[in-house]
Amino acid sequence: MKKSIFTFLSLFLLAIYSCGTKKQQNNDKFQGMWKLDKFESFDSGIWTADTTRSGYTGFIIYDGKGHMSVQLIPKGYNDLNSNVEIDSLNQEDLKSLTKLYSSNYVYFADYILSDSTIEHKILSATDPANCGQTLTRNFEFKGDTLILTPHVNVGDRKLRLKWTKI
Repeated sequence: MKKSIFTFLSLFLLAIYSCGTKKQQNNDKFQGMWKLDKFESFDSGIWTADTTRSGYTGFIIYDGKGHMSVQLIPKGYNDLNSNVEIDSLNQEDLKSLTKLYSSNYVYFADYILSDSTIEHKILSATDPANCGQTLTRNFEFKGDTLILTPHVNVGDRKLRLKWTKI
Protein backbone atom coordinates (compact mmCIF):
# COMPACT_ATOMS: atom_id res chain seq x y z
CA MET A 1 0.00 0.00 0.00
CA LYS A 2 2.78 2.43 0.98
CA LYS A 3 4.68 1.54 -2.19
CA SER A 4 1.70 2.31 -4.46
CA ILE A 5 1.08 5.65 -2.69
CA PHE A 6 4.77 6.53 -3.03
CA THR A 7 4.71 5.56 -6.73
CA PHE A 8 1.55 7.62 -7.34
CA LEU A 9 2.98 10.69 -5.57
CA SER A 10 6.27 10.35 -7.46
CA LEU A 11 4.52 10.16 -10.83
CA PHE A 12 2.22 13.06 -9.89
CA LEU A 13 5.15 15.29 -8.89
CA LEU A 14 7.08 14.30 -12.02
CA ALA A 15 4.09 15.22 -14.21
CA ILE A 16 3.72 18.60 -12.52
CA TYR A 17 7.43 19.34 -12.76
CA SER A 18 7.65 18.38 -16.45
CA CYS A 19 4.72 20.67 -17.35
CA GLY A 20 6.28 23.59 -15.51
CA THR A 21 9.65 22.97 -17.13
CA LYS A 22 8.20 23.19 -20.66
CA LYS A 23 6.65 26.60 -19.98
CA GLN A 24 9.87 27.81 -18.38
CA GLN A 25 11.91 26.65 -21.39
CA ASN A 26 9.56 28.51 -23.77
CA ASN A 27 9.70 31.58 -21.54
CA ASP A 28 13.51 31.43 -21.65
CA LYS A 29 13.40 31.23 -25.45
CA PHE A 30 11.16 34.31 -25.66
CA GLN A 31 13.21 36.42 -23.25
CA GLY A 32 15.16 39.21 -24.89
CA MET A 33 14.90 41.58 -27.82
CA TRP A 34 13.79 40.63 -31.32
CA LYS A 35 13.99 42.63 -34.57
CA LEU A 36 11.26 42.37 -37.19
CA ASP A 37 12.50 40.38 -40.15
CA LYS A 38 9.34 40.44 -42.27
CA PHE A 39 5.59 40.15 -42.58
CA GLU A 40 4.32 37.17 -44.54
CA SER A 41 0.82 36.44 -45.86
CA PHE A 42 -0.76 33.06 -46.55
CA ASP A 43 -2.11 32.72 -50.07
CA SER A 44 -2.78 29.67 -52.23
CA GLY A 45 -1.34 27.37 -49.58
CA ILE A 46 2.06 29.08 -49.19
CA TRP A 47 3.60 31.84 -47.07
CA THR A 48 5.10 34.71 -49.08
CA ALA A 49 6.45 38.16 -48.23
CA ASP A 50 3.53 40.57 -47.67
CA THR A 51 4.17 43.40 -50.12
CA THR A 52 1.61 45.69 -48.43
CA ARG A 53 3.96 45.93 -45.44
CA SER A 54 7.34 46.00 -47.15
CA GLY A 55 9.77 48.37 -45.50
CA TYR A 56 8.30 47.94 -42.01
CA THR A 57 10.77 47.65 -39.14
CA GLY A 58 10.22 47.06 -35.49
CA PHE A 59 11.16 45.42 -32.25
CA ILE A 60 9.54 43.16 -29.70
CA ILE A 61 10.86 42.63 -26.17
CA TYR A 62 9.94 39.87 -23.71
CA ASP A 63 11.29 40.34 -20.17
CA GLY A 64 10.91 36.68 -19.15
CA LYS A 65 8.65 37.71 -16.26
CA GLY A 66 5.38 37.99 -18.16
CA HIS A 67 5.72 41.48 -19.64
CA MET A 68 6.38 42.54 -23.23
CA SER A 69 6.38 45.49 -25.59
CA VAL A 70 6.27 45.84 -29.35
CA GLN A 71 6.70 48.59 -31.92
CA LEU A 72 5.96 48.21 -35.63
CA ILE A 73 7.27 51.12 -37.69
CA PRO A 74 6.15 51.79 -41.28
CA LYS A 75 8.56 52.71 -44.03
CA GLY A 76 9.36 56.42 -43.94
CA TYR A 77 8.42 56.90 -40.28
CA ASN A 78 12.01 57.44 -39.13
CA ASP A 79 12.44 60.14 -41.80
CA LEU A 80 9.51 62.12 -40.41
CA ASN A 81 10.28 65.76 -39.66
CA SER A 82 8.78 66.07 -36.17
CA ASN A 83 9.96 69.70 -35.81
CA VAL A 84 7.41 71.02 -38.29
CA GLU A 85 4.81 73.48 -36.97
CA ILE A 86 1.44 71.75 -37.26
CA ASP A 87 -0.33 75.08 -37.84
CA SER A 88 1.76 75.58 -40.98
CA LEU A 89 0.50 72.37 -42.63
CA ASN A 90 -2.34 72.28 -45.13
CA GLN A 91 -5.17 69.76 -44.85
CA GLU A 92 -3.56 67.16 -47.15
CA ASP A 93 -0.24 67.34 -45.27
CA LEU A 94 -2.11 66.93 -41.97
CA LYS A 95 -3.94 63.86 -43.31
CA SER A 96 -0.66 62.37 -44.50
CA LEU A 97 1.02 63.06 -41.17
CA THR A 98 -1.90 61.59 -39.21
CA LYS A 99 -1.88 58.45 -41.35
CA LEU A 100 1.85 57.98 -40.81
CA TYR A 101 1.60 58.56 -37.04
CA SER A 102 -1.31 56.15 -36.68
CA SER A 103 0.52 53.42 -38.60
CA ASN A 104 3.29 53.42 -35.95
CA TYR A 105 1.91 50.61 -33.80
CA VAL A 106 3.09 50.31 -30.18
CA TYR A 107 1.75 48.45 -27.17
CA PHE A 108 2.79 47.13 -23.77
CA ALA A 109 1.24 43.94 -22.43
CA ASP A 110 1.33 41.07 -20.00
CA TYR A 111 1.84 37.75 -21.75
CA ILE A 112 0.81 34.20 -20.99
CA LEU A 113 2.31 31.11 -22.64
CA SER A 114 0.35 27.92 -23.23
CA ASP A 115 1.75 25.10 -25.38
CA SER A 116 2.25 26.76 -28.81
CA THR A 117 0.10 29.83 -28.06
CA ILE A 118 0.97 33.20 -26.55
CA GLU A 119 -1.58 35.77 -25.37
CA HIS A 120 -0.73 39.47 -25.20
CA LYS A 121 -3.05 41.20 -22.70
CA ILE A 122 -2.64 44.85 -23.71
CA LEU A 123 -2.12 47.32 -20.88
CA SER A 124 -1.25 50.44 -22.90
CA ALA A 125 -1.19 51.21 -26.62
CA THR A 126 -0.83 54.02 -29.13
CA ASP A 127 -4.41 53.23 -30.18
CA PRO A 128 -6.58 53.53 -27.05
CA ALA A 129 -9.13 51.14 -28.58
CA ASN A 130 -6.60 48.32 -28.13
CA CYS A 131 -6.21 48.81 -24.36
CA GLY A 132 -7.68 45.85 -22.49
CA GLN A 133 -7.77 43.60 -25.55
CA THR A 134 -6.10 40.19 -25.67
CA LEU A 135 -4.24 39.26 -28.84
CA THR A 136 -3.66 35.54 -29.31
CA ARG A 137 -0.90 34.19 -31.53
CA ASN A 138 0.56 30.82 -32.35
CA PHE A 139 4.32 30.80 -31.92
CA GLU A 140 7.11 28.75 -33.38
CA PHE A 141 10.88 28.92 -33.07
CA LYS A 142 13.16 28.13 -36.02
CA GLY A 143 16.76 28.65 -34.98
CA ASP A 144 17.10 32.30 -33.94
CA THR A 145 13.74 33.19 -35.54
CA LEU A 146 10.45 33.61 -33.67
CA ILE A 147 7.34 33.27 -35.82
CA LEU A 148 4.10 34.77 -34.48
CA THR A 149 0.85 34.02 -36.31
CA PRO A 150 -2.33 35.82 -35.16
CA HIS A 151 -5.41 33.65 -34.60
CA VAL A 152 -7.52 36.18 -36.53
CA ASN A 153 -6.95 37.63 -39.98
CA VAL A 154 -5.55 41.14 -40.23
CA GLY A 155 -7.89 42.87 -42.62
CA ASP A 156 -8.57 40.27 -45.28
CA ARG A 157 -5.24 38.45 -44.90
CA LYS A 158 -3.81 35.69 -42.78
CA LEU A 159 -0.48 37.14 -41.66
CA ARG A 160 2.51 36.09 -39.65
CA LEU A 161 5.51 38.05 -38.43
CA LYS A 162 9.04 36.74 -38.35
CA TRP A 163 11.37 38.12 -35.68
CA THR A 164 15.14 37.58 -35.38
CA LYS A 165 16.80 37.45 -31.96
CA ILE A 166 19.22 40.30 -31.28
